[in-house]
Amino acid sequence: MSTLTTQKLFAYNAWAWDRVFASVEKLDAAAYHAPQPFFWGSIHGLLVHCLAAEWIWYSRCQGNSPTTLLNPDDYPDFVAVRSAWQPIRENWFNYVNSLADEQMTQTIQYRNTRGQTFNLVLSDLLHHVMNHATEHRSQLTPTLYNLDFPTPPLDYMAFCLQQV
Repeated sequence: MSTLTTQKLFAYNAWAWDRVFASVEKLDAAAYHAPQPFFWGSIHGLLVHCLAAEWIWYSRCQGNSPTTLLNPDDYPDFVAVRSAWQPIRENWFNYVNSLADEQMTQTIQYRNTRGQTFNLVLSDLLHHVMNHATEHRSQLTPTLYNLDFPTPPLDYMAFCLQQV
């Protein structure tokens, strides 16, 4: 994967989350925290999980291996989640825009939260971050639709056509 492709995928990720966030902002607190059929219990839990994933993978790219994920109880509402997410998005933007193509094949070594050591090629790690976000947006958007707060289309092609 080239750095140009990576940069475009990360721009798409931010664009897609912004579209989802616009729908989430319309939810009242009860709907936002209501139990949902996700592993993470609620829209709030799912969003904190996604925030935590982007935070922990960015940390790993920087040579750090956090031992715990972020706790949903530390973020009382969506305003707090979005506020915490913004600097992580900026860090990713700056990081991917600083990469050279030859760096995409470097190996990132990290420890998971249980202390196990793993190695991933940077391009694979970055693919994972984008794929993970897409997976969870695809879980979230039908729920938002069922709550009468649908998102606009999130297709990559819609992003590309909007950029022209």
